[in-house]
Amino acid sequence: MSTHVVLVGHGSRSAEANATLVALARTLAADLALPVHAAFLEICEPAIPATLRAAAAAGATRIVTVPYFLSPGMHVRRDIVAIVDAERAELGIPIEIAAFLGSHPELPRLLADVARVALGTPSPAVTKA
Repeated sequence: MSTHVVLVGHGSRSAEANATLVALARTLAADLALPVHAAFLEICEPAIPATLRAAAAAGATRIVTVPYFLSPGMHVRRDIVAIVDAERAELGIPIEIAAFLGSHPELPRLLADVARVALGTPSPAVTKA
């Protein structure tokens, strides 16, 4: 089974913002040792349907989409689901939707670390067992 990952971002008029998602997809590919494709919900290309089709054409027999969204808004709950459902029916391969980024249980700790850096306060000491 050849699994591919599609990292789904919103899309922006800012080329820099879109390039950040593409770079993140490259980093994720190296970490996972799997093909990872960047796709955008709207505003710019490549769009989600085209990216899912490209992954299938490249030999994917399973695709996992990872929504790069912080909140469970309509894009996460409705739009991405509808697009994936349509492409799953069209392509005839398993396409799954992972939990959106903002639902990860470590996100509050990560945000606290970002705030600590900005505040100039040290991270709490890690206790050794």
